Amino acid sequence: MSPKQEDDDRDRPSWREIDQMREKPRQRAPRKPRASKVQAEWARKLALAQAEALFKGKQARPEYQADLKKLEAHHGTKKFTATARKFLEEYGLPEEWGALTRLLDYPDPKAVVEVLQAMAKQLNARSRVEQQGFKGRLQVLALTSPQPEVRRAAEEILAAL
Repeated sequence: MSPKQEDDDRDRPSWREIDQMREKPRQRAPRKPRASKVQAEWARKLALAQAEALFKGKQARPEYQADLKKLEAHHGTKKFTATARKFLEEYGLPEEWGALTRLLDYPDPKAVVEVLQAMAKQLNARSRVEQQGFKGRLQVLALTSPQPEVRRAAEEILAAL
């Protein structure tokens, strides 16, 4: 066989195939990050989460969220007073607006006054609907609360608004 025939028998791409390969950009598979970098990033995120939880105190723990849900579930029932007392002893006043609103129904006037003051501090950061709801709740408490401390605190906060 002549050398020319040997060349034709080989599997070579045609000129058309060569041109098509040149026109298409090469597709490279994205590289996976090294395992050590992934582990380092995971460890960094875990450390940040733990540091944030440390600064938040008890309110960052999962038990806090569970007790907050219990408080919400027992609102309006006979168990509410005991649940709210336990919650306040364990965690103090919550920062969540909804939990503060529920605690307005707690029978202890000192706790209710503290809740009203905490809500008044958060009022500027709340939506317009929440602000109007709080003002309405203050008006109702100022007029109908059987506890004079709560009535006085509600009137003072209303006057300041």
